[in-house]
Amino acid sequence: MSGRFRIARHEGDAGHNGAGVGGGRVNRPRRDAELARDGWERRFVGSPPRLQDAIELYESLGLEVLSDPVSEEELREECAGCELALTFFRVLYTRRSG
Repeated sequence: MSGRFRIARHEGDAGHNGAGVGGGRVNRPRRDAELARDGWERRFVGSPPRLQDAIELYESLGLEVLSDPVSEEELREECAGCELALTFFRVLYTRRSG
C-alpha cells in the first residue's frame, strides 16, 4: 500500500484502528459535510475483503483514501445494534492527492 490510506477515528471508537463499536456515534450527515469541505468525496460502505480491494484501486488511481466507521443509522433495521457490522463495515471517501 502506498501510505495514503487513512483510518478516521472518532470520539468513542474502540481500539487503535478506529474500527470500534463507537462508529454508531458518528453523525453521518454532519461528518459527510465536514469531509466534503476538505475535498473528500463519499464513495460507498463496504467490508473486507472488497473494502481492501477498493482502497488499493483508488490508491492506484492516485487518490487519497479515508476509511470512516459506519454509523448505526446507516445499517438496515435488522442489523441495528450488531457489533460485528459496526466493527467491519466502513464508509470510504476519496480525494485527489496533494
